[in-house]
Amino acid sequence: MRKALGEKRIGHSGTLDPMATGVLVLYIGRATRLIEYAGRPGDPAAKAYRCTMKLGLETDTQDVWGETIRAWDGPLPDGESVRAALASFRGESLQTPPMYSAVKVGGRKLYELARRGEVPEDGAVKARRIFINNIIVNHYDRNAGEAVFDIECGKGVYVRTVCADAGRLLGCGAAMSGLVRTRSDGFALADCAADTVVEGGALPSLLPVDAALGWMARAELDDAEARRFCNGLPAAAEQDAEPEGTGGKVRVYGPDGFLGVGRVESGAIRPEKVVRG
Repeated sequence: MRKALGEKRIGHSGTLDPMATGVLVLYIGRATRLIEYAGRPGDPAAKAYRCTMKLGLETDTQDVWGETIRAWDGPLPDGESVRAALASFRGESLQTPPMYSAVKVGGRKLYELARRGEVPEDGAVKARRIFINNIIVNHYDRNAGEAVFDIECGKGVYVRTVCADAGRLLGCGAAMSGLVRTRSDGFALADCAADTVVEGGALPSLLPVDAALGWMARAELDDAEARRFCNGLPAAAEQDAEPEGTGGKVRVYGPDGFLGVGRVESGAIRPEKVVRG
């Protein structure tokens, strides 16, 4: 995309595993300054995936593309057991990030350590609190040892690890064999352009810079207050209280359009991020 657009400033709001497909939200140019606002804070269903899970093996990467650590040669669990194991992860829990992940320990990414055969000190990789809003098994083929499930979750959930943890619960091991992100930060598959379109030189229409901020309340300023906001000064706000569930954040507009992100405090909108121009 950098090459196609001639723009170096491109970022995203959540990485995808190399073998995964689906929604990857890119922020281009000045929009990169808004990545920190991607998705409503604490949204328990900020991301959604369709995952295929292979039962009967454990790997070092928690997916079928890694090195096999253990293979199971006994009978595989029935569908009811698989559904119960996955359903047990609903709600809040602690999850330890996998070694092959971008989580940093001592300033180095875990996958970099893993590829060098280095092991972090005991306790260096901290378990993190996660939330899984829902998890539903769509299909299970016991003969093939393969389950397909949909999962809605908050940010920071490793679906590979959900598979591995479910495999340990079932006693037979499991690894992820396919993953499609179906929703991320308010965008769905239907909103996406295929990478083959971009590679072919037919760029999709880009969304406006404020497209990812729909979870925020909207604040309108007149010309004078818009100038104050753009100059880093508090602007008069119509809101008397912080918008519920947004941490007080609002997307701010003036007569010429979107100005940036502000925070409602004591009857004023204080600039947090000005992107006008």
